[in-house]
Amino acid sequence: MFYVYVLRSKNKPDETYTGMTGRLKERVKEHNTHDDKNAHTYKFRPWKLDACVECDTEETAKIVESYFKNASGKEKLKNFEKANPLHPHPIQGFFDTLEEGRAFGSGQNRFCTQKAKANSTIFVLRNKA
Repeated sequence: MFYVYVLRSKNKPDETYTGMTGRLKERVKEHNTHDDKNAHTYKFRPWKLDACVECDTEETAKIVESYFKNASGKEKLKNFEKANPLHPHPIQGFFDTLEEGRAFGSGQNRFCTQKAKANSTIFVLRNKA
């Protein structure tokens, strides 16, 4: 499995970073410990994992990451956050409220949600193309 994740700076909560990886715990740790002063994540550390979503393949994860880094995806997350001001983790809340079969993106960069297992509340994003 691959993961698309959103980090939030503990010191500057308005700063977020979206990425993708096949090894989530290790990647979050790397963002908090690397020594590359030119990297975006260096300036705003320490980071905490704010949200993540599983994807079925690396290709799907790249599509999902790209979507949530573009204006349309960012707007969807902001709108959910505004509509749910008391939610303790609004970005994760957005992912958690996805309904099976809901599609995002357009053309080749389109993906949809599918239950990981029968009777599961965990959704995996799968490439529709």
